Amino acid sequence: MKAYFRLFRQFILRALARAPLRSAITALGISLGVGVMVAIRLANAGALESFRSATQSIAGETSIQITGAAGHFDEMLMADLAWLRDYGHVSPVVTGFGQWSVDESNGKQNEASSEGEFIQILGVDVLRDRALRQYKLLRMSSEDREVSAREFLLLLTDPRSIVLTEKFARRRRVEIGDRVTLTIGDARREFILRGLLADTGPARALDGRVALLDIAAAQVALGRAGFLDRIDVKLRGGISVEEAEKRIAARLPKELRVSRPDAAHGQIEKMISAFHFNLNALASIALLVGLFLIYNTVSVSVITRREEVGTLRAIGAGQRMILALFLGEAALLALAGAAFGLGIGRLLAGLAVQATATTVETFYIARAATNALERSSLGAPEALMAFGVALSLSLIAAAMPALEASRMRPIEAMRGAERCARSRRPSMRNIIAAIGLMTLGYILTRFDAIGGIPVTGYFATLSLILGGAALAPAALWTVCRIGALSWLRVFEAERKMAVANLRGSIPRISISVAALAVSLAMMTAISIMIASFRDTVSYWIDQTLTADIYVRPVARAASTAESAISEEAISAIKSNSNVAAVDTFTSLPVSYDDNPILVAAGDFSVLLERGRLLFKSPADAREDIRKSIGADSVLISESFALRFNKRPGDEILLPTPQGHHRFLVAAVYYNYSNTRGVAFMDRTMFERYFTRLGPSSVSIYLKEGADLETTSDELARAASHHQLLFTTNASVRGEIVRIFDNSFSITRALELIAITVAALGVISTLIALILERRAEIAVLRFLGSTRAQIRRMVVIESVLIGIVSQSIGVVTGLFTSLVLIYVINVQSFGWTIQFHFPVRFLIESTLLMIVVTAIAALYPASQAAKVEAVRFAREE
Repeated sequence: MKAYFRLFRQFILRALARAPLRSAITALGISLGVGVMVAIRLANAGALESFRSATQSIAGETSIQITGAAGHFDEMLMADLAWLRDYGHVSPVVTGFGQWSVDESNGKQNEASSEGEFIQILGVDVLRDRALRQYKLLRMSSEDREVSAREFLLLLTDPRSIVLTEKFARRRRVEIGDRVTLTIGDARREFILRGLLADTGPARALDGRVALLDIAAAQVALGRAGFLDRIDVKLRGGISVEEAEKRIAARLPKELRVSRPDAAHGQIEKMISAFHFNLNALASIALLVGLFLIYNTVSVSVITRREEVGTLRAIGAGQRMILALFLGEAALLALAGAAFGLGIGRLLAGLAVQATATTVETFYIARAATNALERSSLGAPEALMAFGVALSLSLIAAAMPALEASRMRPIEAMRGAERCARSRRPSMRNIIAAIGLMTLGYILTRFDAIGGIPVTGYFATLSLILGGAALAPAALWTVCRIGALSWLRVFEAERKMAVANLRGSIPRISISVAALAVSLAMMTAISIMIASFRDTVSYWIDQTLTADIYVRPVARAASTAESAISEEAISAIKSNSNVAAVDTFTSLPVSYDDNPILVAAGDFSVLLERGRLLFKSPADAREDIRKSIGADSVLISESFALRFNKRPGDEILLPTPQGHHRFLVAAVYYNYSNTRGVAFMDRTMFERYFTRLGPSSVSIYLKEGADLETTSDELARAASHHQLLFTTNASVRGEIVRIFDNSFSITRALELIAITVAALGVISTLIALILERRAEIAVLRFLGSTRAQIRRMVVIESVLIGIVSQSIGVVTGLFTSLVLIYVINVQSFGWTIQFHFPVRFLIESTLLMIVVTAIAALYPASQAAKVEAVRFAREE
């Protein structure tokens, strides 16, 4: 080992120090791939851990929860559940969301408040609830003592009393006795701040965004008078959770169900697992491209130190020593890249969280996860993953050139005789391998998802990409044959020299071409998928968004879908003389086969007359909609149909407050706004089987000739005392497109990273070729070639490499996009996308690729032109 480290310092470290640019390029390529993988892991862990901690903090010591089969349930059922006290402490709970609002009459709050910030409202019976959740109440901001249960109860006897967390109040500069305003649904509700919760128990959830109300006050504020969200049960000591859950479930009425507090966490984990798996797969491809740089770097080391290798072999160094030296070089570069990649991953994690938030539609999770990331640091699991993946894959990538160096015979290495033994014609084995891999990729697309994740689909993608990479030698050979044709008169001398050089180095160049082709294939596939998805969504919007004005409560975000619009506001809208029709939309989250879905309702008569849905099966479902009015039937979204394998004519068993009820599936419609699945029914049936929830949004159709902007302003003034947002059709369309573009922002970042890594690979490859061909360049200089001709020759080589890589990338990317669209996307999200081939983009990307490779060749070309023929001849 002592001899190894001495040789490593003199033979490897000195060489790396003499070529800092090449070493930096390789380390950067590894770090980009590692950085993306670490970012996705941190984002995934941040989102899940923030939700888990919020769930656990609010749940406190709750062992099991009693919830309604269809959401909220009648509080009168509590009277029949007195037997629950035999199992332990019981506490009813009402929960929801409010939006922190500016109170114009309160200058202090107006100065410090943040419009749009959501707070989770927790309504509890304090006397019962203190056995489950630890509240440490500070009656005054300067006083730190825990009050008694009686004092706590008296504090909340006033229905206008509210308790905030000390952290939140300090951040917003409000004090005990101040008035605070929350927008809940379409109404602003004023409260008096009566107490502050210390940063323990529920107050720690969601970065302190928690408000405590008496359960009766919460019911009124949230518009759920007479209804509960759940009953929390803390089991007595000695009672098994599993046994209690089984016994309680057997005695509960059909309207109720039993679950554990962490059940919601499992549902959220299912929701985001597919999205993060997709990002991890793309990051893996970026890392794979970066590993080709390791191959190039070790190849360059072997080329430039061929004589030194021969000398070492001649004085007694064995094959294992030579192999260990070059593998050590790869390991050093991998460790440096992984260390830098950890820092890059930390920076990219925030972007990944925001991308997840848009896709998963969980606003408060994203905010909490972002705050968690700001406070967190990289841990041992991330470091082990980064170094483990980079080190192991880098050693694999460096194995081939390192073995080549270890097998050199001393005399041949010192004379350079092995350079004459290079293979020129590509082997048929590569073509057979390419066909086999692509065939395997097609076969893998026929399998279903595993646990909701398209595992075989990604293996199919990998197989197709590797199959395309295997075509690199044959494609290079073909382009060289075309480039050697005599009828091409452009830069004839330089072109023929470039073609001859490439043809003589196909075995080595094909690895770099494959790396670049993999990157371009990924870029092409993702671009085709995004373009197809965007066109599909645009068509869906044009077909389905037919109303003139859309209305929703101001205090409604993705995670607060139950915010309702009052009947008074709807009556004010209908009374406008320019309004021809109004369609209300209500949604209710329920559980179907232990998976979260939405049960939604609308006015099917208005839908038939003025609205439109884009149907998958049957193609024209107007008659089916007409039959669904007043009938026990539903329309289901495509994602619902695919997730649960349902089609028209089937029956589904939906939970209702009266128990489970069967509904006939009338039709399947396209819906690109929800990945969970939607069961859509007529409002008359919704009110029959579910609670009378107010609508969460309203679609307004105007009479012919009515001015859109004027009518929208009139409606806003008429409902000015309601907190409603009136949005025109054009604005809604623009918002949908904005959300779509934000959702795919991280995939575009991955494209940029992959292309950057590939461009670095072109530079590294050309440098390797120049170092290997210094003798040939010197001979060309002796024969009269000018420096300009040498530079043009190298640039032409680079452009030919780019053309071959782009050709393979486009073909492979086209096949890969079909897998992304028709297999991976369908299995992950339940959406069918119409294929769209972006001809303009591919033409622009091809031209851009030629320009990029030409620019990337400028530095290697300048190095080639600096080869001094006389000096090199003397050294030889």
